[in-house]
Amino acid sequence: MAWLFDKPLLFNYVIMVLYSMNAAWWAAHGKWADTCYWLSALAITATVTFGYKH
Repeated sequence: MAWLFDKPLLFNYVIMVLYSMNAAWWAAHGKWADTCYWLSALAITATVTFGYKH
């Protein structure tokens, strides 16, 4: 797993996929507060990943 942490962008992509999957899971089960929580986490991670120069 060390190779994953050596590449910060790859780690962020993996995390964003997991956040998307969580949001989809909660949306499919009608839990909109939880869906919004995971979408917010996705938005924060995407902002850090793509909004700042590395």
